[in-house]
Amino acid sequence: MFLAILQNKLKAKGGLYYKINTREVKASQYNHLNKEYNKKKLSQRWNYFDYDGKQIKVQRDLYSSYLIKNVTSDLKSINNSQCEKDFDKFLKLHNKEILRLQGLKII
Repeated sequence: MFLAILQNKLKAKGGLYYKINTREVKASQYNHLNKEYNKKKLSQRWNYFDYDGKQIKVQRDLYSSYLIKNVTSDLKSINNSQCEKDFDKFLKLHNKEILRLQGLKII
């Protein structure tokens, strides 16, 4: 139902809807920094990465969405070079949103 509503709204606005192959993409398991897949428990809500010489903490669902945004044209894998290109921008926006949510006492 939700997807049908989303598709209709996108169509009405001239947007596009792509259905990725989630079994092949495995966004929640992927780390674009070391190009490895690591299965995680569903309860594990944060990813910890080594980045620019320090450890960073990234919210799992936001990071998965970021990876899906950078899926290849065949919709089966992550475009790692695109991830590398705009990860700093994502990280700044991620951190800003986390601070906003913490201010609302949501996380």
